[in-house]
Amino acid sequence: MRALFVTSPGLGHLFPTVPLAQALRAAGHEVRYATGGLSLAVSDAGLDVMDVTPGLDYLKVYMPDEADGEADAANPMFADDPDDLALAKLFGRVSGVMVDGTLAAARSWSPDLVISPPLQGAGPLVAAALNLPHVELRLGSYDSGARLAETVRAAMAAHYDRHGVTGEPRARAQITMFPPSFQALLPEQRRSPGAWPMRYVPYNGGAVLPDWLLRPAEKPRIAVTLGTIEAQWGGIAMLAPLLAAAGGVDAEFAVTLGGGDAALLGELPPNVRIVEWAPLDVLLETCSAVIHHGGSGTTMTAVAAGIPQCVLPRGSYQQTGGDLLPRRGIGIVSEPESVGVTECQTLLKDEALRDAARQARDELLSMPAPADLVARLAGLAR
Repeated sequence: MRALFVTSPGLGHLFPTVPLAQALRAAGHEVRYATGGLSLAVSDAGLDVMDVTPGLDYLKVYMPDEADGEADAANPMFADDPDDLALAKLFGRVSGVMVDGTLAAARSWSPDLVISPPLQGAGPLVAAALNLPHVELRLGSYDSGARLAETVRAAMAAHYDRHGVTGEPRARAQITMFPPSFQALLPEQRRSPGAWPMRYVPYNGGAVLPDWLLRPAEKPRIAVTLGTIEAQWGGIAMLAPLLAAAGGVDAEFAVTLGGGDAALLGELPPNVRIVEWAPLDVLLETCSAVIHHGGSGTTMTAVAAGIPQCVLPRGSYQQTGGDLLPRRGIGIVSEPESVGVTECQTLLKDEALRDAARQARDELLSMPAPADLVARLAGLAR
């Protein structure tokens, strides 16, 4: 079987798909990616990738100039909880620039199956155009809405028209990586009834691990990260109040810059370690808690680590939902300007929070591994 993965540019869209791609390849199937921009980094995972938009500056696609008539004061790139229409408009635009290259790549390679997240509309378009099965790989609560894929398709109507695509993929399936107890806390319209469950397996790229990650932490360690998008666009400055207060906490703080400017953080106390990047799954294995932006990949990697979380609900359209972690009992939510000693002490010392985080990890580990879905995918392709 040949499986074509189509992902939007952005590591948050790419990384959660890699364990399934690796499972397919390990089982003897052929795998390729059709993507562009930052997601070309999938080659670092040993997987082949076709650049469907060579040379394109995706920043201008995600955040177009006002002169283009596309700018929106409520830009979903930085919305706490963007609605489906806003996300569909944004990713209809992102998917649209990928359609021609993805369709050409698929025709040249002749896959048997197309796999893509709901916000990547080029995947189902290609599957429908070539009469192939399509698998929707849902990454988090933000893209679990049953009608989101339909809304993205509506936003891409012009691309369907110009390629003469009027039908649907030959067959469809959905995969969800949300554990059942998380699903039950979502609004009904964001649940995934009938989707195949699959364990979230953290993938954050490989690295030569630094010595400080190989040694046991001398004090409890709290990871602080804003992911791969917000930090680069100046958002890392929101961490300055937290790090100013960090000196009053008997813990070590490990802050990943992710391309952000460390100068925006101000003067730092001695218990704060600044690193450009570290594999999040490995980092969280050494941590007692994590403070982050609420992105789905970061959230689920923390669930896999079994540690409490504090979400600063700013700057990620991939939010898990502001109240989901507190309702599940595994985290808290705080505003960037007020998070400080009290919140850190809660993360480190609240035993109910820590017990719930361990239970959530065990629930995640009980879900089928990516390898367990390989036969089902091969059957769908047939």
